[in-house]
Amino acid sequence: MALRTFYPLTKKARPTAKPQAAFSLLEMIAATALVASTLVPALSLIRDAMAQSREMNRRDLLAIYAVQKLEEQAALSMQYWSNATDSGNFAPFGHPEIGFNVSRSDAVADGGLVDRLMRIQVIVFDDVNGDLLPGANELQVQFRTKVAKLVTYENEPN
Repeated sequence: MALRTFYPLTKKARPTAKPQAAFSLLEMIAATALVASTLVPALSLIRDAMAQSREMNRRDLLAIYAVQKLEEQAALSMQYWSNATDSGNFAPFGHPEIGFNVSRSDAVADGGLVDRLMRIQVIVFDDVNGDLLPGANELQVQFRTKVAKLVTYENEPN
């Protein structure tokens, strides 16, 4: 009886190595140039956005301090009705580099009415040079308001 094989008994050929696809140096340089040309403007945009964000945060802080001083001066003028000027910084709050100037006046020349209407002005600024005066190049916020002299304010307890 003959030997039957289900598979042919032929010699198997060795598997040949497939040629691997690789990038040439020129393609790598072109890809690097494309990535760099898009990455540099993107990083520049992020840097500018972060600088804008820091400035806006600083302006917000100055505005918060200006409103705080304005409310403080409004309360003082409602109870005591006295003309005054004041200047200083916010060192007790951890910001000695932020200064303020405040003025309260009921003089007609300042926009008030004697013994009836008081003008309050607050300037809060980044005091870069430490002179407690807002400079031309220093970031500053200015608020103004007017307060009327009312009997209800005078009768309030301190």
